[in-house]
Amino acid sequence: MKLGRLARGLGAASLAALVSVPLVAAPASAAPSAPAAYAALVRAYPLYWAGSGSLPVVDMRVPYVSASTSNVPVVRSQSALAQPDLNVTAMRGDSITGLACTGFDERKCTDPFVPEADIRHNVADPVHTEMVASFTGREGRFPGRVRALADCGGDCGHQLVRTAGDAAAPAGSATGYISVGSSVASQDISLDDRGRLVGVARSELRDVVIGPKGEVRFSSLVTTANASGAGSENSKAGRSDVKVTDFVILDNPVELTRAGLRLANGAPSEQEAYDGGKALLQQLADRGITLGLPNFDTQVVQKPDHVTVQAQGLRVRFDRSVQGPPGVTAETVDQIIDLGSSTAVVAAFDTERNVNVAFEGDQPTVTAEPPASAPAGGGPAPAPSPAVTPPTGTQGGGRSATSRGPLPVTKPTVRSSPPATAAPVATPPAPAPGTEILDPAGSVEPQPAPDTTPNTEEGAIGVGELTDNLGLRGAQSVSRAFGAFLGLALILPVARFVIRRFG
Repeated sequence: MKLGRLARGLGAASLAALVSVPLVAAPASAAPSAPAAYAALVRAYPLYWAGSGSLPVVDMRVPYVSASTSNVPVVRSQSALAQPDLNVTAMRGDSITGLACTGFDERKCTDPFVPEADIRHNVADPVHTEMVASFTGREGRFPGRVRALADCGGDCGHQLVRTAGDAAAPAGSATGYISVGSSVASQDISLDDRGRLVGVARSELRDVVIGPKGEVRFSSLVTTANASGAGSENSKAGRSDVKVTDFVILDNPVELTRAGLRLANGAPSEQEAYDGGKALLQQLADRGITLGLPNFDTQVVQKPDHVTVQAQGLRVRFDRSVQGPPGVTAETVDQIIDLGSSTAVVAAFDTERNVNVAFEGDQPTVTAEPPASAPAGGGPAPAPSPAVTPPTGTQGGGRSATSRGPLPVTKPTVRSSPPATAAPVATPPAPAPGTEILDPAGSVEPQPAPDTTPNTEEGAIGVGELTDNLGLRGAQSVSRAFGAFLGLALILPVARFVIRRFG
């Protein structure tokens, strides 16, 4: 009977071991998990002017930042200094004086320099990549910078790949049309301490003068798009903000509010203050400059599974040509200048599926596969294991919307189709310009059908590996040993009885 008591003791120990495996509490300091399925994209550009390429003299660089991340995972973080039409071209000479780089191929950190940091990641492996380049510029007074970051400790996709980036451009101008003291853009996609996916895009223009006689001026224009959400329905939230500081039109201080434009130096009544703002816009249009104001009511769209925030600042159209420098023929420019644009989209679900975020024209769209249904025999269906296809895109003039993975290491060109040419006077809609720029800089590409075949190269875990990771294989061995001892404890008394009875 000693053996029977031993078996009972081992049985209790093995039961305790089996029970303790799923009941081990996570440490209080554990980082929050990402939603079961998600996709996020952010982008910001303080200035966009498709028509600037037709002007004879434009000495201006503007920041452009964008990022996307998803549970596939397909991740991209991009930061660039571009022409006003968002074409990225090399910078040379004293404009990049003091150039210093981190994370760049040293052969590319030289004169001429392509001011773009571009990071891509499309596997479950850990990643911590940062690219930074900065310069002091001419006489040390025209600094610029690009930075991009992607960070994930492992099991990327199930764990969020955080992205961050910023870009800063020096002063520049298109003579007679617009001059900018400096400009900055930044983006960040992360998880907060409550497990919510958060995307933030921000743009800023400083010390801007518009028109041949400085008809419009302001010291700062800041747009911010903030989107967040968890996996459950109706957990998404968004906030947009547009702020113009020291705003002056035709030498009259004005204020931009959600109700429109109003005189800032007082008026007999509030209505007369807004009427005065409308009168200034009309006087400005009579001079050939149409100024469009943001429509705050259309900047946030909340739905049960996703939220879209598009913070659009001011829009300017020159309805007649401006005299250029001496000896240079004036050019007619009828395209809109977008001043201040920030977009953030967050989609999140509490069941696994593929989520696609893309731009159709100028509007972000979100599509998601339905959750996997249970098989006919009962029991949960296997979770999808999306495959990442090899790159199929092309460089230069554009990229295929289905390309993914690392692209050839050649200089890409950021492009965008021109926006619509109409610019309403008072409260136009606030779309982003044209079709989307680059895959997936402003979009997460459509994903292929789920592949349920285990794929250890992309971080998929087989059944055997899963039991090892959870510590169950040892528990199963102990359980089998316990069964053997229990059987032996039952057989010995029976054998002893048989021997005594018939022996």
